[in-house]
Amino acid sequence: MQRNLYFDALRGIAILMVVAIHTFIASEFDNYQSICAISMREICNVAVPLFLAISGFFIGQKNFDNNSQTFKFWRRQIPKVYVPTLFWSIPYLALAVFHQQSLLKNILVFLLCGYSIYYFIALIIQCYLLLPFIQKKMLNYAMGG
Repeated sequence: MQRNLYFDALRGIAILMVVAIHTFIASEFDNYQSICAISMREICNVAVPLFLAISGFFIGQKNFDNNSQTFKFWRRQIPKVYVPTLFWSIPYLALAVFHQQSLLKNILVFLLCGYSIYYFIALIIQCYLLLPFIQKKMLNYAMGG
């Protein structure tokens, strides 16, 4: 499949927006400049949903004709996002253990992608798991079934 430059440009813009989000300095609504900065940061918050929509567009084009294809898709896609999330969550888990917080609670938070911004990975995994079922329902609905 040939790359679509439109989506590459959207991804590039979204990447720049994420960088902008993380570089804005928190400020008060005390002057015109700070109001503009806060407004720009809020506009840039569209970056994460934009990434999700672009990913959904491409993944939504996958065909799941049988259970074998569905399981193959899950085995390939889920580890791509879940394993790096676990790796980057290890420092959070280590800090929780160091500070003698509830081990059981923190292991659950660790396994469910609950540290920091990793909730987004749990959302992506849910989308991967639900995609074949949503497609099947949509196809049945479109066919009048």
